[in-house]
Amino acid sequence: MQSQLKILFLDDHAGLRDGIGFLLSQKNENLSFLYATNREEGEKILRENSEISLAIIDLNLEDENKDGLSALKSFRKILPDLKTIIFTMYADPIHIEHSLKEGVQGYITKNAEIEELEGAILTVASGKTCFNSAASKIMQSMLSPESVLNEKFSYMDYKSLTKSEQEVFSLLAQKKETEEIAKILGKKEKTVINQRSIIYQKLNIHDRLELIEFAKNIGVLF
Repeated sequence: MQSQLKILFLDDHAGLRDGIGFLLSQKNENLSFLYATNREEGEKILRENSEISLAIIDLNLEDENKDGLSALKSFRKILPDLKTIIFTMYADPIHIEHSLKEGVQGYITKNAEIEELEGAILTVASGKTCFNSAASKIMQSMLSPESVLNEKFSYMDYKSLTKSEQEVFSLLAQKKETEEIAKILGKKEKTVINQRSIIYQKLNIHDRLELIEFAKNIGVLF
């Protein structure tokens, strides 16, 4: 009989989290789950259970950070070798890129079947990586300039923006006006207006509505 694989499951939607954990443990008796609603609970569990080797983490948490990746950074200070699967509703370039930069071993979207999540757990626990089809498609678009998720909204076009232009883009997507953006960024309003024009040109968009739709497609807004 195989030894049990202890897993930390961090998700603030307790009903969904506990239900999925129950189903997985019923399907595979070698999977054992410990549940956390926020980063602090997760930290406590890891300190008390050093044998945990894998964590399943939702990206959007209703704590002070609302960020599963911030929790992951904290968890790895406790258990540096902790393997991680991101389990989230978000399937967009921004969230996937940020997750990859944090060195996650798996990325599974919440529309996946329970068997797919089980397979990902076993794969990651064995030392391999696992990204489901929705995440893999986006990863391909990020790596290949010729491959785009949407002919109208190219992540590669967004990446062509400078860091300063991306800051303006994000604030425009939040429906802030140029005068307010200038104050936030410490720029002249004329500079912001010029950058807005450059952003529209680079992204081949024509108005704020298109910009907001672009932002939602790539994960700047969600």
